Amino acid sequence: MPSLKQSIGSEKHFSKDDICFLMSTKITVDELFQQIEVALPEMVYCAVSSIGQNEFSVSMQNGLKARLTIIVDYDEYDGEIQVEYNRQMYSVYRTFVRDDGDIELYCEVKIGG
Repeated sequence: MPSLKQSIGSEKHFSKDDICFLMSTKITVDELFQQIEVALPEMVYCAVSSIGQNEFSVSMQNGLKARLTIIVDYDEYDGEIQVEYNRQMYSVYRTFVRDDGDIELYCEVKIGG
């Protein structure tokens, strides 16, 4: 049986058959009235692609360490600046809204993170 991935995924349409966690935070107050930041991961389906040579070069010139692009449904993204993928935490340094209802999250690895 032929793979469906070959016909679904293409340059313009990605098959979102992987998962990542969009990390948002919430501030809570404990019994001593101290503010505590709590991470709230939201699991979403995604597609992952590598960073192109041009994007890699431009990001390096700006002091960034670009690693990958994560594509998620635009309606599921709410401005989160951190994404966990394959047990690795990434920072979103740039986004691009596509005309097919998805958004590309350009991600970097922070040193020590």
